[in-house]
Amino acid sequence: MTATQEQMEERRRQVAVFDGDVDRARSGYFVGEGWHAILDDLVRDFAEIEGLGFLSAHEKFGSLRVSYLYPGDRTDEVEGIVKHAADRALVLCWYCGQPGRLKQERWWRVRCDKHWSAE
Repeated sequence: MTATQEQMEERRRQVAVFDGDVDRARSGYFVGEGWHAILDDLVRDFAEIEGLGFLSAHEKFGSLRVSYLYPGDRTDEVEGIVKHAADRALVLCWYCGQPGRLKQERWWRVRCDKHWSAE
């Protein structure tokens, strides 16, 4: 049986974090611990905009990607919050949160010198 569009949207609303509850939001962090502080700030910022819910975050091509629910009209402000988080992630190590840099060896990644040499 296939879920209807309405059922899928309802499920997304159920798992979205609208209230800034960082502990609950962390189950949607699919990144290294070095980026958790960035996402904690993002989740708290999202809570200040009514109807904006955090769903998940992951890394792709070395960059932070964020999924959220928002039916409102403050999309420029929301995208500004997401861009600020993504910009911070480009200069902090995915593993430890220390200053890092984006570079490609096999894949694009943001790592500090210690964690580049550890891989």
